[in-house]
Amino acid sequence: MAKEQKLALLQNWLKTVVMTPGHLPQKLGQAWRLHGLDEADVVVADEGTASVYTRLNVYSSGYLLRLLECIYADYAVSRKFMGDEVFDSFAKAYLLYHPSASFTLYDLGAAFPGFLAKTKPPVISGEESAINDFMNLPVAFAKLERARQEAVRAPGTEGTAERDQEISIQNVLFNTAKIITPDCLRLLELDFPMIPFFTAVYRDEDYELPSPQKTFIAVSRKNFRVTMTDVTEVQYTLLSLCQAGDNLYDAITATASFNKIPPSELLADVFLWMPIFHKNGLLDWA
Repeated sequence: MAKEQKLALLQNWLKTVVMTPGHLPQKLGQAWRLHGLDEADVVVADEGTASVYTRLNVYSSGYLLRLLECIYADYAVSRKFMGDEVFDSFAKAYLLYHPSASFTLYDLGAAFPGFLAKTKPPVISGEESAINDFMNLPVAFAKLERARQEAVRAPGTEGTAERDQEISIQNVLFNTAKIITPDCLRLLELDFPMIPFFTAVYRDEDYELPSPQKTFIAVSRKNFRVTMTDVTEVQYTLLSLCQAGDNLYDAITATASFNKIPPSELLADVFLWMPIFHKNGLLDWA
């Protein structure tokens, strides 16, 4: 067996031992069934007082705690909202179904919002149907927090020259203006108005649970500061098309058609929106 194959086999064995539910004997049994190795094949014999089982248990427990710490760091505000006990139960279950598979632990929590959506309690009918809305809140919370994390890490507009002139109608009509959306821009469609709610939880302020309402949010970064901007559905569509590579004229035309708005009316609105979009790091032009 090649050295690389043996190393991969050992890594998969250790991952199985760490992530399999149950006590250490069950973990070792599952690792043997999957990989054909037992603890004597993997763990170096030691003349010290700690047994192979003790050392493996310390390793697997420590590794799992390290992964949990990464989830805690990525979703600190969600954990604050959900409470330590509830969040821990979801985080541990998530790690069992989404074990680390990347060279960077930043990727570890990427699917956590989707996991919350799939594992939320079933729909309740009747008088308690309002509880269903509450069960969707952690999902929206985690989506927004993940978008903020991605906006922090992705390339932004820092280091570029500040704009000294506004875009003109001629630039739009003749397609001479190149619209640029930064890599850090994230566009979200959520079931709740989240920005004031998220901010209150983050700052440990009093808050009321928001009522369900389809909401569109643009998350980005400007001058090293993460921005969260409530946008309308029309603005969301326009920004999505620009992010996909459409020039501004085509994006306006398509957005107007989709939302049944006269293009001339939308064009006038866009010129009012552009300074706000630029100020919050949602787009730029050249």
